[in-house]
Amino acid sequence: MKIKQIATAVSAVLLTGSAFAISPTTTPDIEIFMSGATAQDKAMAALFENVCVTDASGVPTDLDVFKDNANPVKPGKAHTAYFCTLDNAKVPGLSITAPKVLFHKRSKGGSAMGVNPVIDEVAINAMNINNGNCTQTAGESFYRCDITEFEADGVTRTGNLNLVVSDAGVSDVNPEMFVGVNTPAGNAPVNAAAVGNKMVVKAAAALVFGVPVTTSLRDALQEAQVASGQIVESTPGECTTYDATITDPLLQPRESEACMPSLTKRQVASLISGKINNWSAFKINGVSLTDPSVVSSVPASTKVTYCRRVNGSGTQAQMNAKFLNYPCTAGALEPKAEPGNPFTGPVVRENSGSGDVTLCLNDFNNGTNDSGENASSTTAWALGVQSTEKNADLGDDFRFIKIDGIAPTLENAASGKYDDWVEQTFQWRIPAFNGPSGDKLTILETIASQASEPTTIATVLNYKFNHTWGQAGYMAVSTNFAPAADGILDLTAPVIPYTHAPSGKLDNCVVPVVNTTYQNSQL
Repeated sequence: MKIKQIATAVSAVLLTGSAFAISPTTTPDIEIFMSGATAQDKAMAALFENVCVTDASGVPTDLDVFKDNANPVKPGKAHTAYFCTLDNAKVPGLSITAPKVLFHKRSKGGSAMGVNPVIDEVAINAMNINNGNCTQTAGESFYRCDITEFEADGVTRTGNLNLVVSDAGVSDVNPEMFVGVNTPAGNAPVNAAAVGNKMVVKAAAALVFGVPVTTSLRDALQEAQVASGQIVESTPGECTTYDATITDPLLQPRESEACMPSLTKRQVASLISGKINNWSAFKINGVSLTDPSVVSSVPASTKVTYCRRVNGSGTQAQMNAKFLNYPCTAGALEPKAEPGNPFTGPVVRENSGSGDVTLCLNDFNNGTNDSGENASSTTAWALGVQSTEKNADLGDDFRFIKIDGIAPTLENAASGKYDDWVEQTFQWRIPAFNGPSGDKLTILETIASQASEPTTIATVLNYKFNHTWGQAGYMAVSTNFAPAADGILDLTAPVIPYTHAPSGKLDNCVVPVVNTTYQNSQL
C-alpha cells in the first residue's frame, strides 16, 4: 500500500501543482533518454516518479514535469521530461547519493523510435528544457516547453530540440515485429540478428488494447444493437439515452459493460483494411447503420473514418497482428494507409502518437480540428486504436467497444476470452555497443524490473485504469511470475497465465497459450 500511497500523492501533485523545486537550468547529475511507445506514457511517468524522494506523506519533494507545447490542446504528446531527486533506497547500487535525475521520454513516432534507432545508434530529436524554452502557466502543474526548430519573427529557436542517441527504448511489441509496413519512415527494418547480438531485451508486462470509436458512433451502435436485440436493456432507454438526473458521467448506465456495443474481429479487420467505404454499407441485422429508423443521429459525413497510427507505432503493429495477422503470415492484408479514399471513403488519418489519435477521434466526433486531421471540421463516425490506459475518466469523446461480445478487461484477457493484448519490452544496447552503464543502467534496470512486478503494476499503474466497464491496463507475465493457482486473476497482483513466448522467446505473432510451467487457466 505504501507504493500506492506514493503514486496517489504523485498524481495529486500533477493535478494540483508542485513546488517546481529544480530549475530547468539546473545541471542534472544523471540524464537519461528513452524513446518509444506512447501507449505506455502514463505508465512510464508513474514508474519514474515512484523512485523519486518523497516526504512523509508520500509526495515527491522536488518533482518537476516538462511537456512539449507543440499542440497546446494536448501538451506532452510528443515529448515529456521528469526531473527529481532519486531515492537511493528505491534504486540500490547508485554511486551518487540523492542524485538529481532528468528523465526524458520521447513519444513522437511511437514504439519503433524505441527500437530501430536504438539498435542502430541513430540520433533522434529529444526535447531540451534549458534553452529558455520552458515556462510555467498559472494554474498548471507542469512546464510547457517550446520545441520549435526554426527561426520566426526574428527569434532564434534553435536548441529547443537536440539530436541524441537514446539510452533505451520501450515498445508495445517485441523488436522483431518492426518490419514491412511496421518500419518507421527513414529507418531500416529491424534485423533480428542485430537484436540478438547488440541488445538487452526485457519482456515487461502484458498490456491490454482496445478499439476506440467516436462517442457518436458508440451511441449509434448502441441504438442499433438494442433495436436488433444484441444488447438487452434491463430498463427501457438505459443503453440509448443519458439519464439527466445523473450528473457524474461515470455513473451513467449507458457507460456500463452491459450497454457496451460490440463489433466482431472480422468487422474490425474489414474496416481497418479498407474493405468498407461507407457506414451505409455496414449492416446490423440487415439494416444500414445510417438508416434513421435505427439511429437517431447521423454525422455530416458517413464515410468510414480511421484514426490510425503511423508506421513504426507499436500500437498500430499490435492491431495489425491481432486483427490482420500482419506481419505474422505471408500475404496478410496491410492496414489501409493515409489518405484512403477521401472521395468515397474510407478516410484514413495517420497519427504520430496516441495523444494524436485522441485528438483525431475528438475532432471527428465534434466537428473540430485541434488535431489538424479534420481540415473541413466535419463530423464523422471514426474508429481508432488505443491501449486501455486511455480515457478511464471519459474526458475525451471516444469510447471502447467489445470485440466478439467481450469487453477489454484484465479478467477477460487473463481467462483467454479477449485476444487484443501483447507483451511490451524494454531494450537497450549492451556496453560493447555504446549501451548504458553505471548509474544509468542501474536506473533503467530498476524501472524495467518494477514494470514487470505484479504488485507494483496493480498499485502504481492499474488503479488509474479502472473503467466504467471494468478494470483495464497491465498484467505481469507468467514467464516472470506465477499466476494464481486457481486460475482466477488477482487484481491486487495480476499475472496473466497465457504467454506469447511458449518456446522461451517472446513473439507477439504467436497465438498465446497457457504457460506449461503453471497450466492454470480460468474457463
